[in-house]
Amino acid sequence: MQHQPIIAGIDITPDSLLAAGWAADEARRRSAPLLLLHGHDPSFLADAGTERRAAEQALAGTLDWVREHYGDVEASAELVDRPEADLLTERGREAQMIVVGSRRPGPVTGFLLGSVGLRVVSRADCPVVMIRGGDVRRTPGSGEVVAGVPEEDDEAEAVLDFAFRAAAAHGVPLRAARAWDLPTMFTNQSGVTGLSNRPAQLAEDHRRALVTLLRPWRRRHPDVMVTEHTEVGFAAEMLVSLAARARLLVLGRSSRTGSRYVGHVVHSTLHFANAPVAVVPTKATPTG
Repeated sequence: MQHQPIIAGIDITPDSLLAAGWAADEARRRSAPLLLLHGHDPSFLADAGTERRAAEQALAGTLDWVREHYGDVEASAELVDRPEADLLTERGREAQMIVVGSRRPGPVTGFLLGSVGLRVVSRADCPVVMIRGGDVRRTPGSGEVVAGVPEEDDEAEAVLDFAFRAAAAHGVPLRAARAWDLPTMFTNQSGVTGLSNRPAQLAEDHRRALVTLLRPWRRRHPDVMVTEHTEVGFAAEMLVSLAARARLLVLGRSSRTGSRYVGHVVHSTLHFANAPVAVVPTKATPTG
C-alpha cells in the first residue's frame, strides 16, 4: 500500500498547485511516493507545441515547489500525450488516490460541471480527492474527518476504510454521519393514533445500527476517536453542513453496476461543500 503512489493531476491553472500541496502533505503522512501527472491532448489545441511547452514549464515548476516545501517526499513528474481524464483514470488503477483541483462554483456554471475532475470522479477505481480553488485550507488544518456512511452496509465498508485511515493519518477525530428519511405516515399524522413516539424510536434504531456498523472499525483503529451522527433529512444538506468545519469529507460512489453516474448526493456535495472531498468507489476492495 505504501509503495502505491498518490497522484496529483496537474495543469496550467493555480488550482492544480492546491492539489499538489494537498497531495504532497498526504504523501508525507502516508509515507507514499507522489506522482505529479499531466495529460496533454494536442488534438484539441490550435498551437499544440506552445501549449505543450507551457505544460512542461508548469509541471516542472510544480515539482520544484513540492521539493522545496516537502523535501522528505519522494516526488516525480510525468507529462503524457493523452487526454487528462483518461490518463488519470488509467493510472489510478495502481494508485492510493488521485488528487485534483477545481475552481470554486460560479453564480451560474457551478462547481465541476463537465470538468476533468468530475469525469475522473465518476470513472476512477481508486478514491479521488477534489480540492476546491480558493479554499483557505490549502493544506490540512484543524477539523475532523467526516464520513458520509452509505445506507447499504456493504457499500459502507470502503468509505469507512478510507475515512478511518485518513483520520488516523491526520491524528484527528472521525464523525460517521448518516441521514435517514421519516416515513410519510409520520409527516402527516392526521387521523393516526399511537404514532407519537415512533419517530424517536426510529431515530434510536438508526443510531444503534450505525453504532453496530462502526464497532469492528473501532477495534481496528483504537486510536481514532469516533462520533456517530444521525439525523432526519437530506444527506447532501447534512454533509454540506458538516463539511463547514471538516478537514476532509469522505463520500461513497457506487460502482456496482459500472455506471458512470456519481449520484445526486455526491454531485450536490461536490458542488457546495467547503472542504476537500474524497469520493471512494464503494465496490473497490478495501485497502490493507
